[in-house]
Amino acid sequence: MIFLAGCIVGCAYTFNPSSIPGHIKTMEIPVLVNETLEVTLAEEVTTGLIDRFVRDNALRVVQGDADAVLEGVITGYENRVFGFNSDQKADEYIVILMVDLTFRDRVKNKEIWGETGIRGSASYFLTGGSGGVNSEEAARELAVKQVVDFAVSRTTEGW
Repeated sequence: MIFLAGCIVGCAYTFNPSSIPGHIKTMEIPVLVNETLEVTLAEEVTTGLIDRFVRDNALRVVQGDADAVLEGVITGYENRVFGFNSDQKADEYIVILMVDLTFRDRVKNKEIWGETGIRGSASYFLTGGSGGVNSEEAARELAVKQVVDFAVSRTTEGW
């Protein structure tokens, strides 16, 4: 009898982790606004977002008339010394990417979520001796990936 009651209670509960309202089927991702001096950064982040949302397939990415829009501003980009070797020469650097994003429901004209100060970062070694990332470009790709992962997770999982 206890098992049956537990089963009934358990069966009544459904888990839907998505934060996407049911009426939203399409989304637009316009090119992010770039407030940094890194000329190609907006296109890199925007392309990363589009590619990942297309792969994720929770929403169809379209241009123009979409149910929702993911908009953003790249507010910061740094490439600075992060570590020194035994000769007190810089040998490790860190790339830091800062982005503000807003996911807006165009049908009901309301914000679904918004986050400021989303941070992606990765360090790299010029010498490559550590076997890890050895260029600013590679570290930048990892930082962009972190921002993109956050955006997809926040949109589709609702956490």
